[in-house]
Amino acid sequence: MIFSRFIREHRPAVVFAVLMFLSFVSLVTGTESSFIQNGVKKAVEITAFPFLKAKSITGQAIGYVTGLVVDYDAMHKENAALKADVVKLKIAASKRLELQAENQRLRTMLKFTREQPGFSLEPVKVLESYKGMLRIDRGSVNGVTTSMAVVTADGVVGIVTEVSAFTSIVTTLHHPSCKIGAMVQRNRLRAYDGVIHSSGSDLNRLCTMDYIDMKNEVRVGDPVVTSPESLFPAGYPIGVVSAPPHESGSLWKTAEITPAVDPYRLDEVFLIRQAQPGAEELAGPPPSPKEDMQTASPPDTSPIQERYAP
Repeated sequence: MIFSRFIREHRPAVVFAVLMFLSFVSLVTGTESSFIQNGVKKAVEITAFPFLKAKSITGQAIGYVTGLVVDYDAMHKENAALKADVVKLKIAASKRLELQAENQRLRTMLKFTREQPGFSLEPVKVLESYKGMLRIDRGSVNGVTTSMAVVTADGVVGIVTEVSAFTSIVTTLHHPSCKIGAMVQRNRLRAYDGVIHSSGSDLNRLCTMDYIDMKNEVRVGDPVVTSPESLFPAGYPIGVVSAPPHESGSLWKTAEITPAVDPYRLDEVFLIRQAQPGAEELAGPPPSPKEDMQTASPPDTSPIQERYAP
């Protein structure tokens, strides 16, 4: 116990003494120095093995950590590049879908203009929509005036009510101040005041035809079209009767109409620059049974835009 403690405390001196003793023994006995060399070498190898092992493990660990950092940085850059590519592909896909939708709309508009030889139509873009009104990209410099009719291939949109130099305001059927001459297409029924107008609430997006005689028949699903007395060419779609007429008094009933066009989904519309009156317009409204056919007034041949103002 004391001996091992002495060796631990005086290890360098003990090692030196052992080496000197072995060298002396080698000189006296004539033993080759290689024996001592090999012994010392083995002792050094045994002593250095843990350090060499630790060095190897440390080097591997450092290389692994360095590789992780380098790989993480490369993967992070690659991930960022892939995300950017995904965003670009999504943008390209949305643009492609938008171009397809625009192409379809333009095809529909072109087909509509070809199918309406009696109309002088001008396509215009909708810049914004708000509370039943649209702003279009045409104004007084383009010859736009108030009371011009605005339509789409699906039906009536509204009437130009305000014109500035480069833009104009279109009041649609969703606005309370818009009133358009209308009739039920099935039986050519006209209400007492002859107009269809907004129901007063932009939330339900319905229109109303008031003052329908209690004796007149109006059915759900009946198409409602423009009358010859309106600003629009006669027979152009306005909407359909969406609910059974209800009584609004002892003599009249009211019908709710769902418009054919939703103005909040429009990107392009048509201005009717000029329209050739049809036979129905030239004939005017049907005479009352009490009227004398010989004293009936002649057909109204004034321009369509001047016949009726909302």
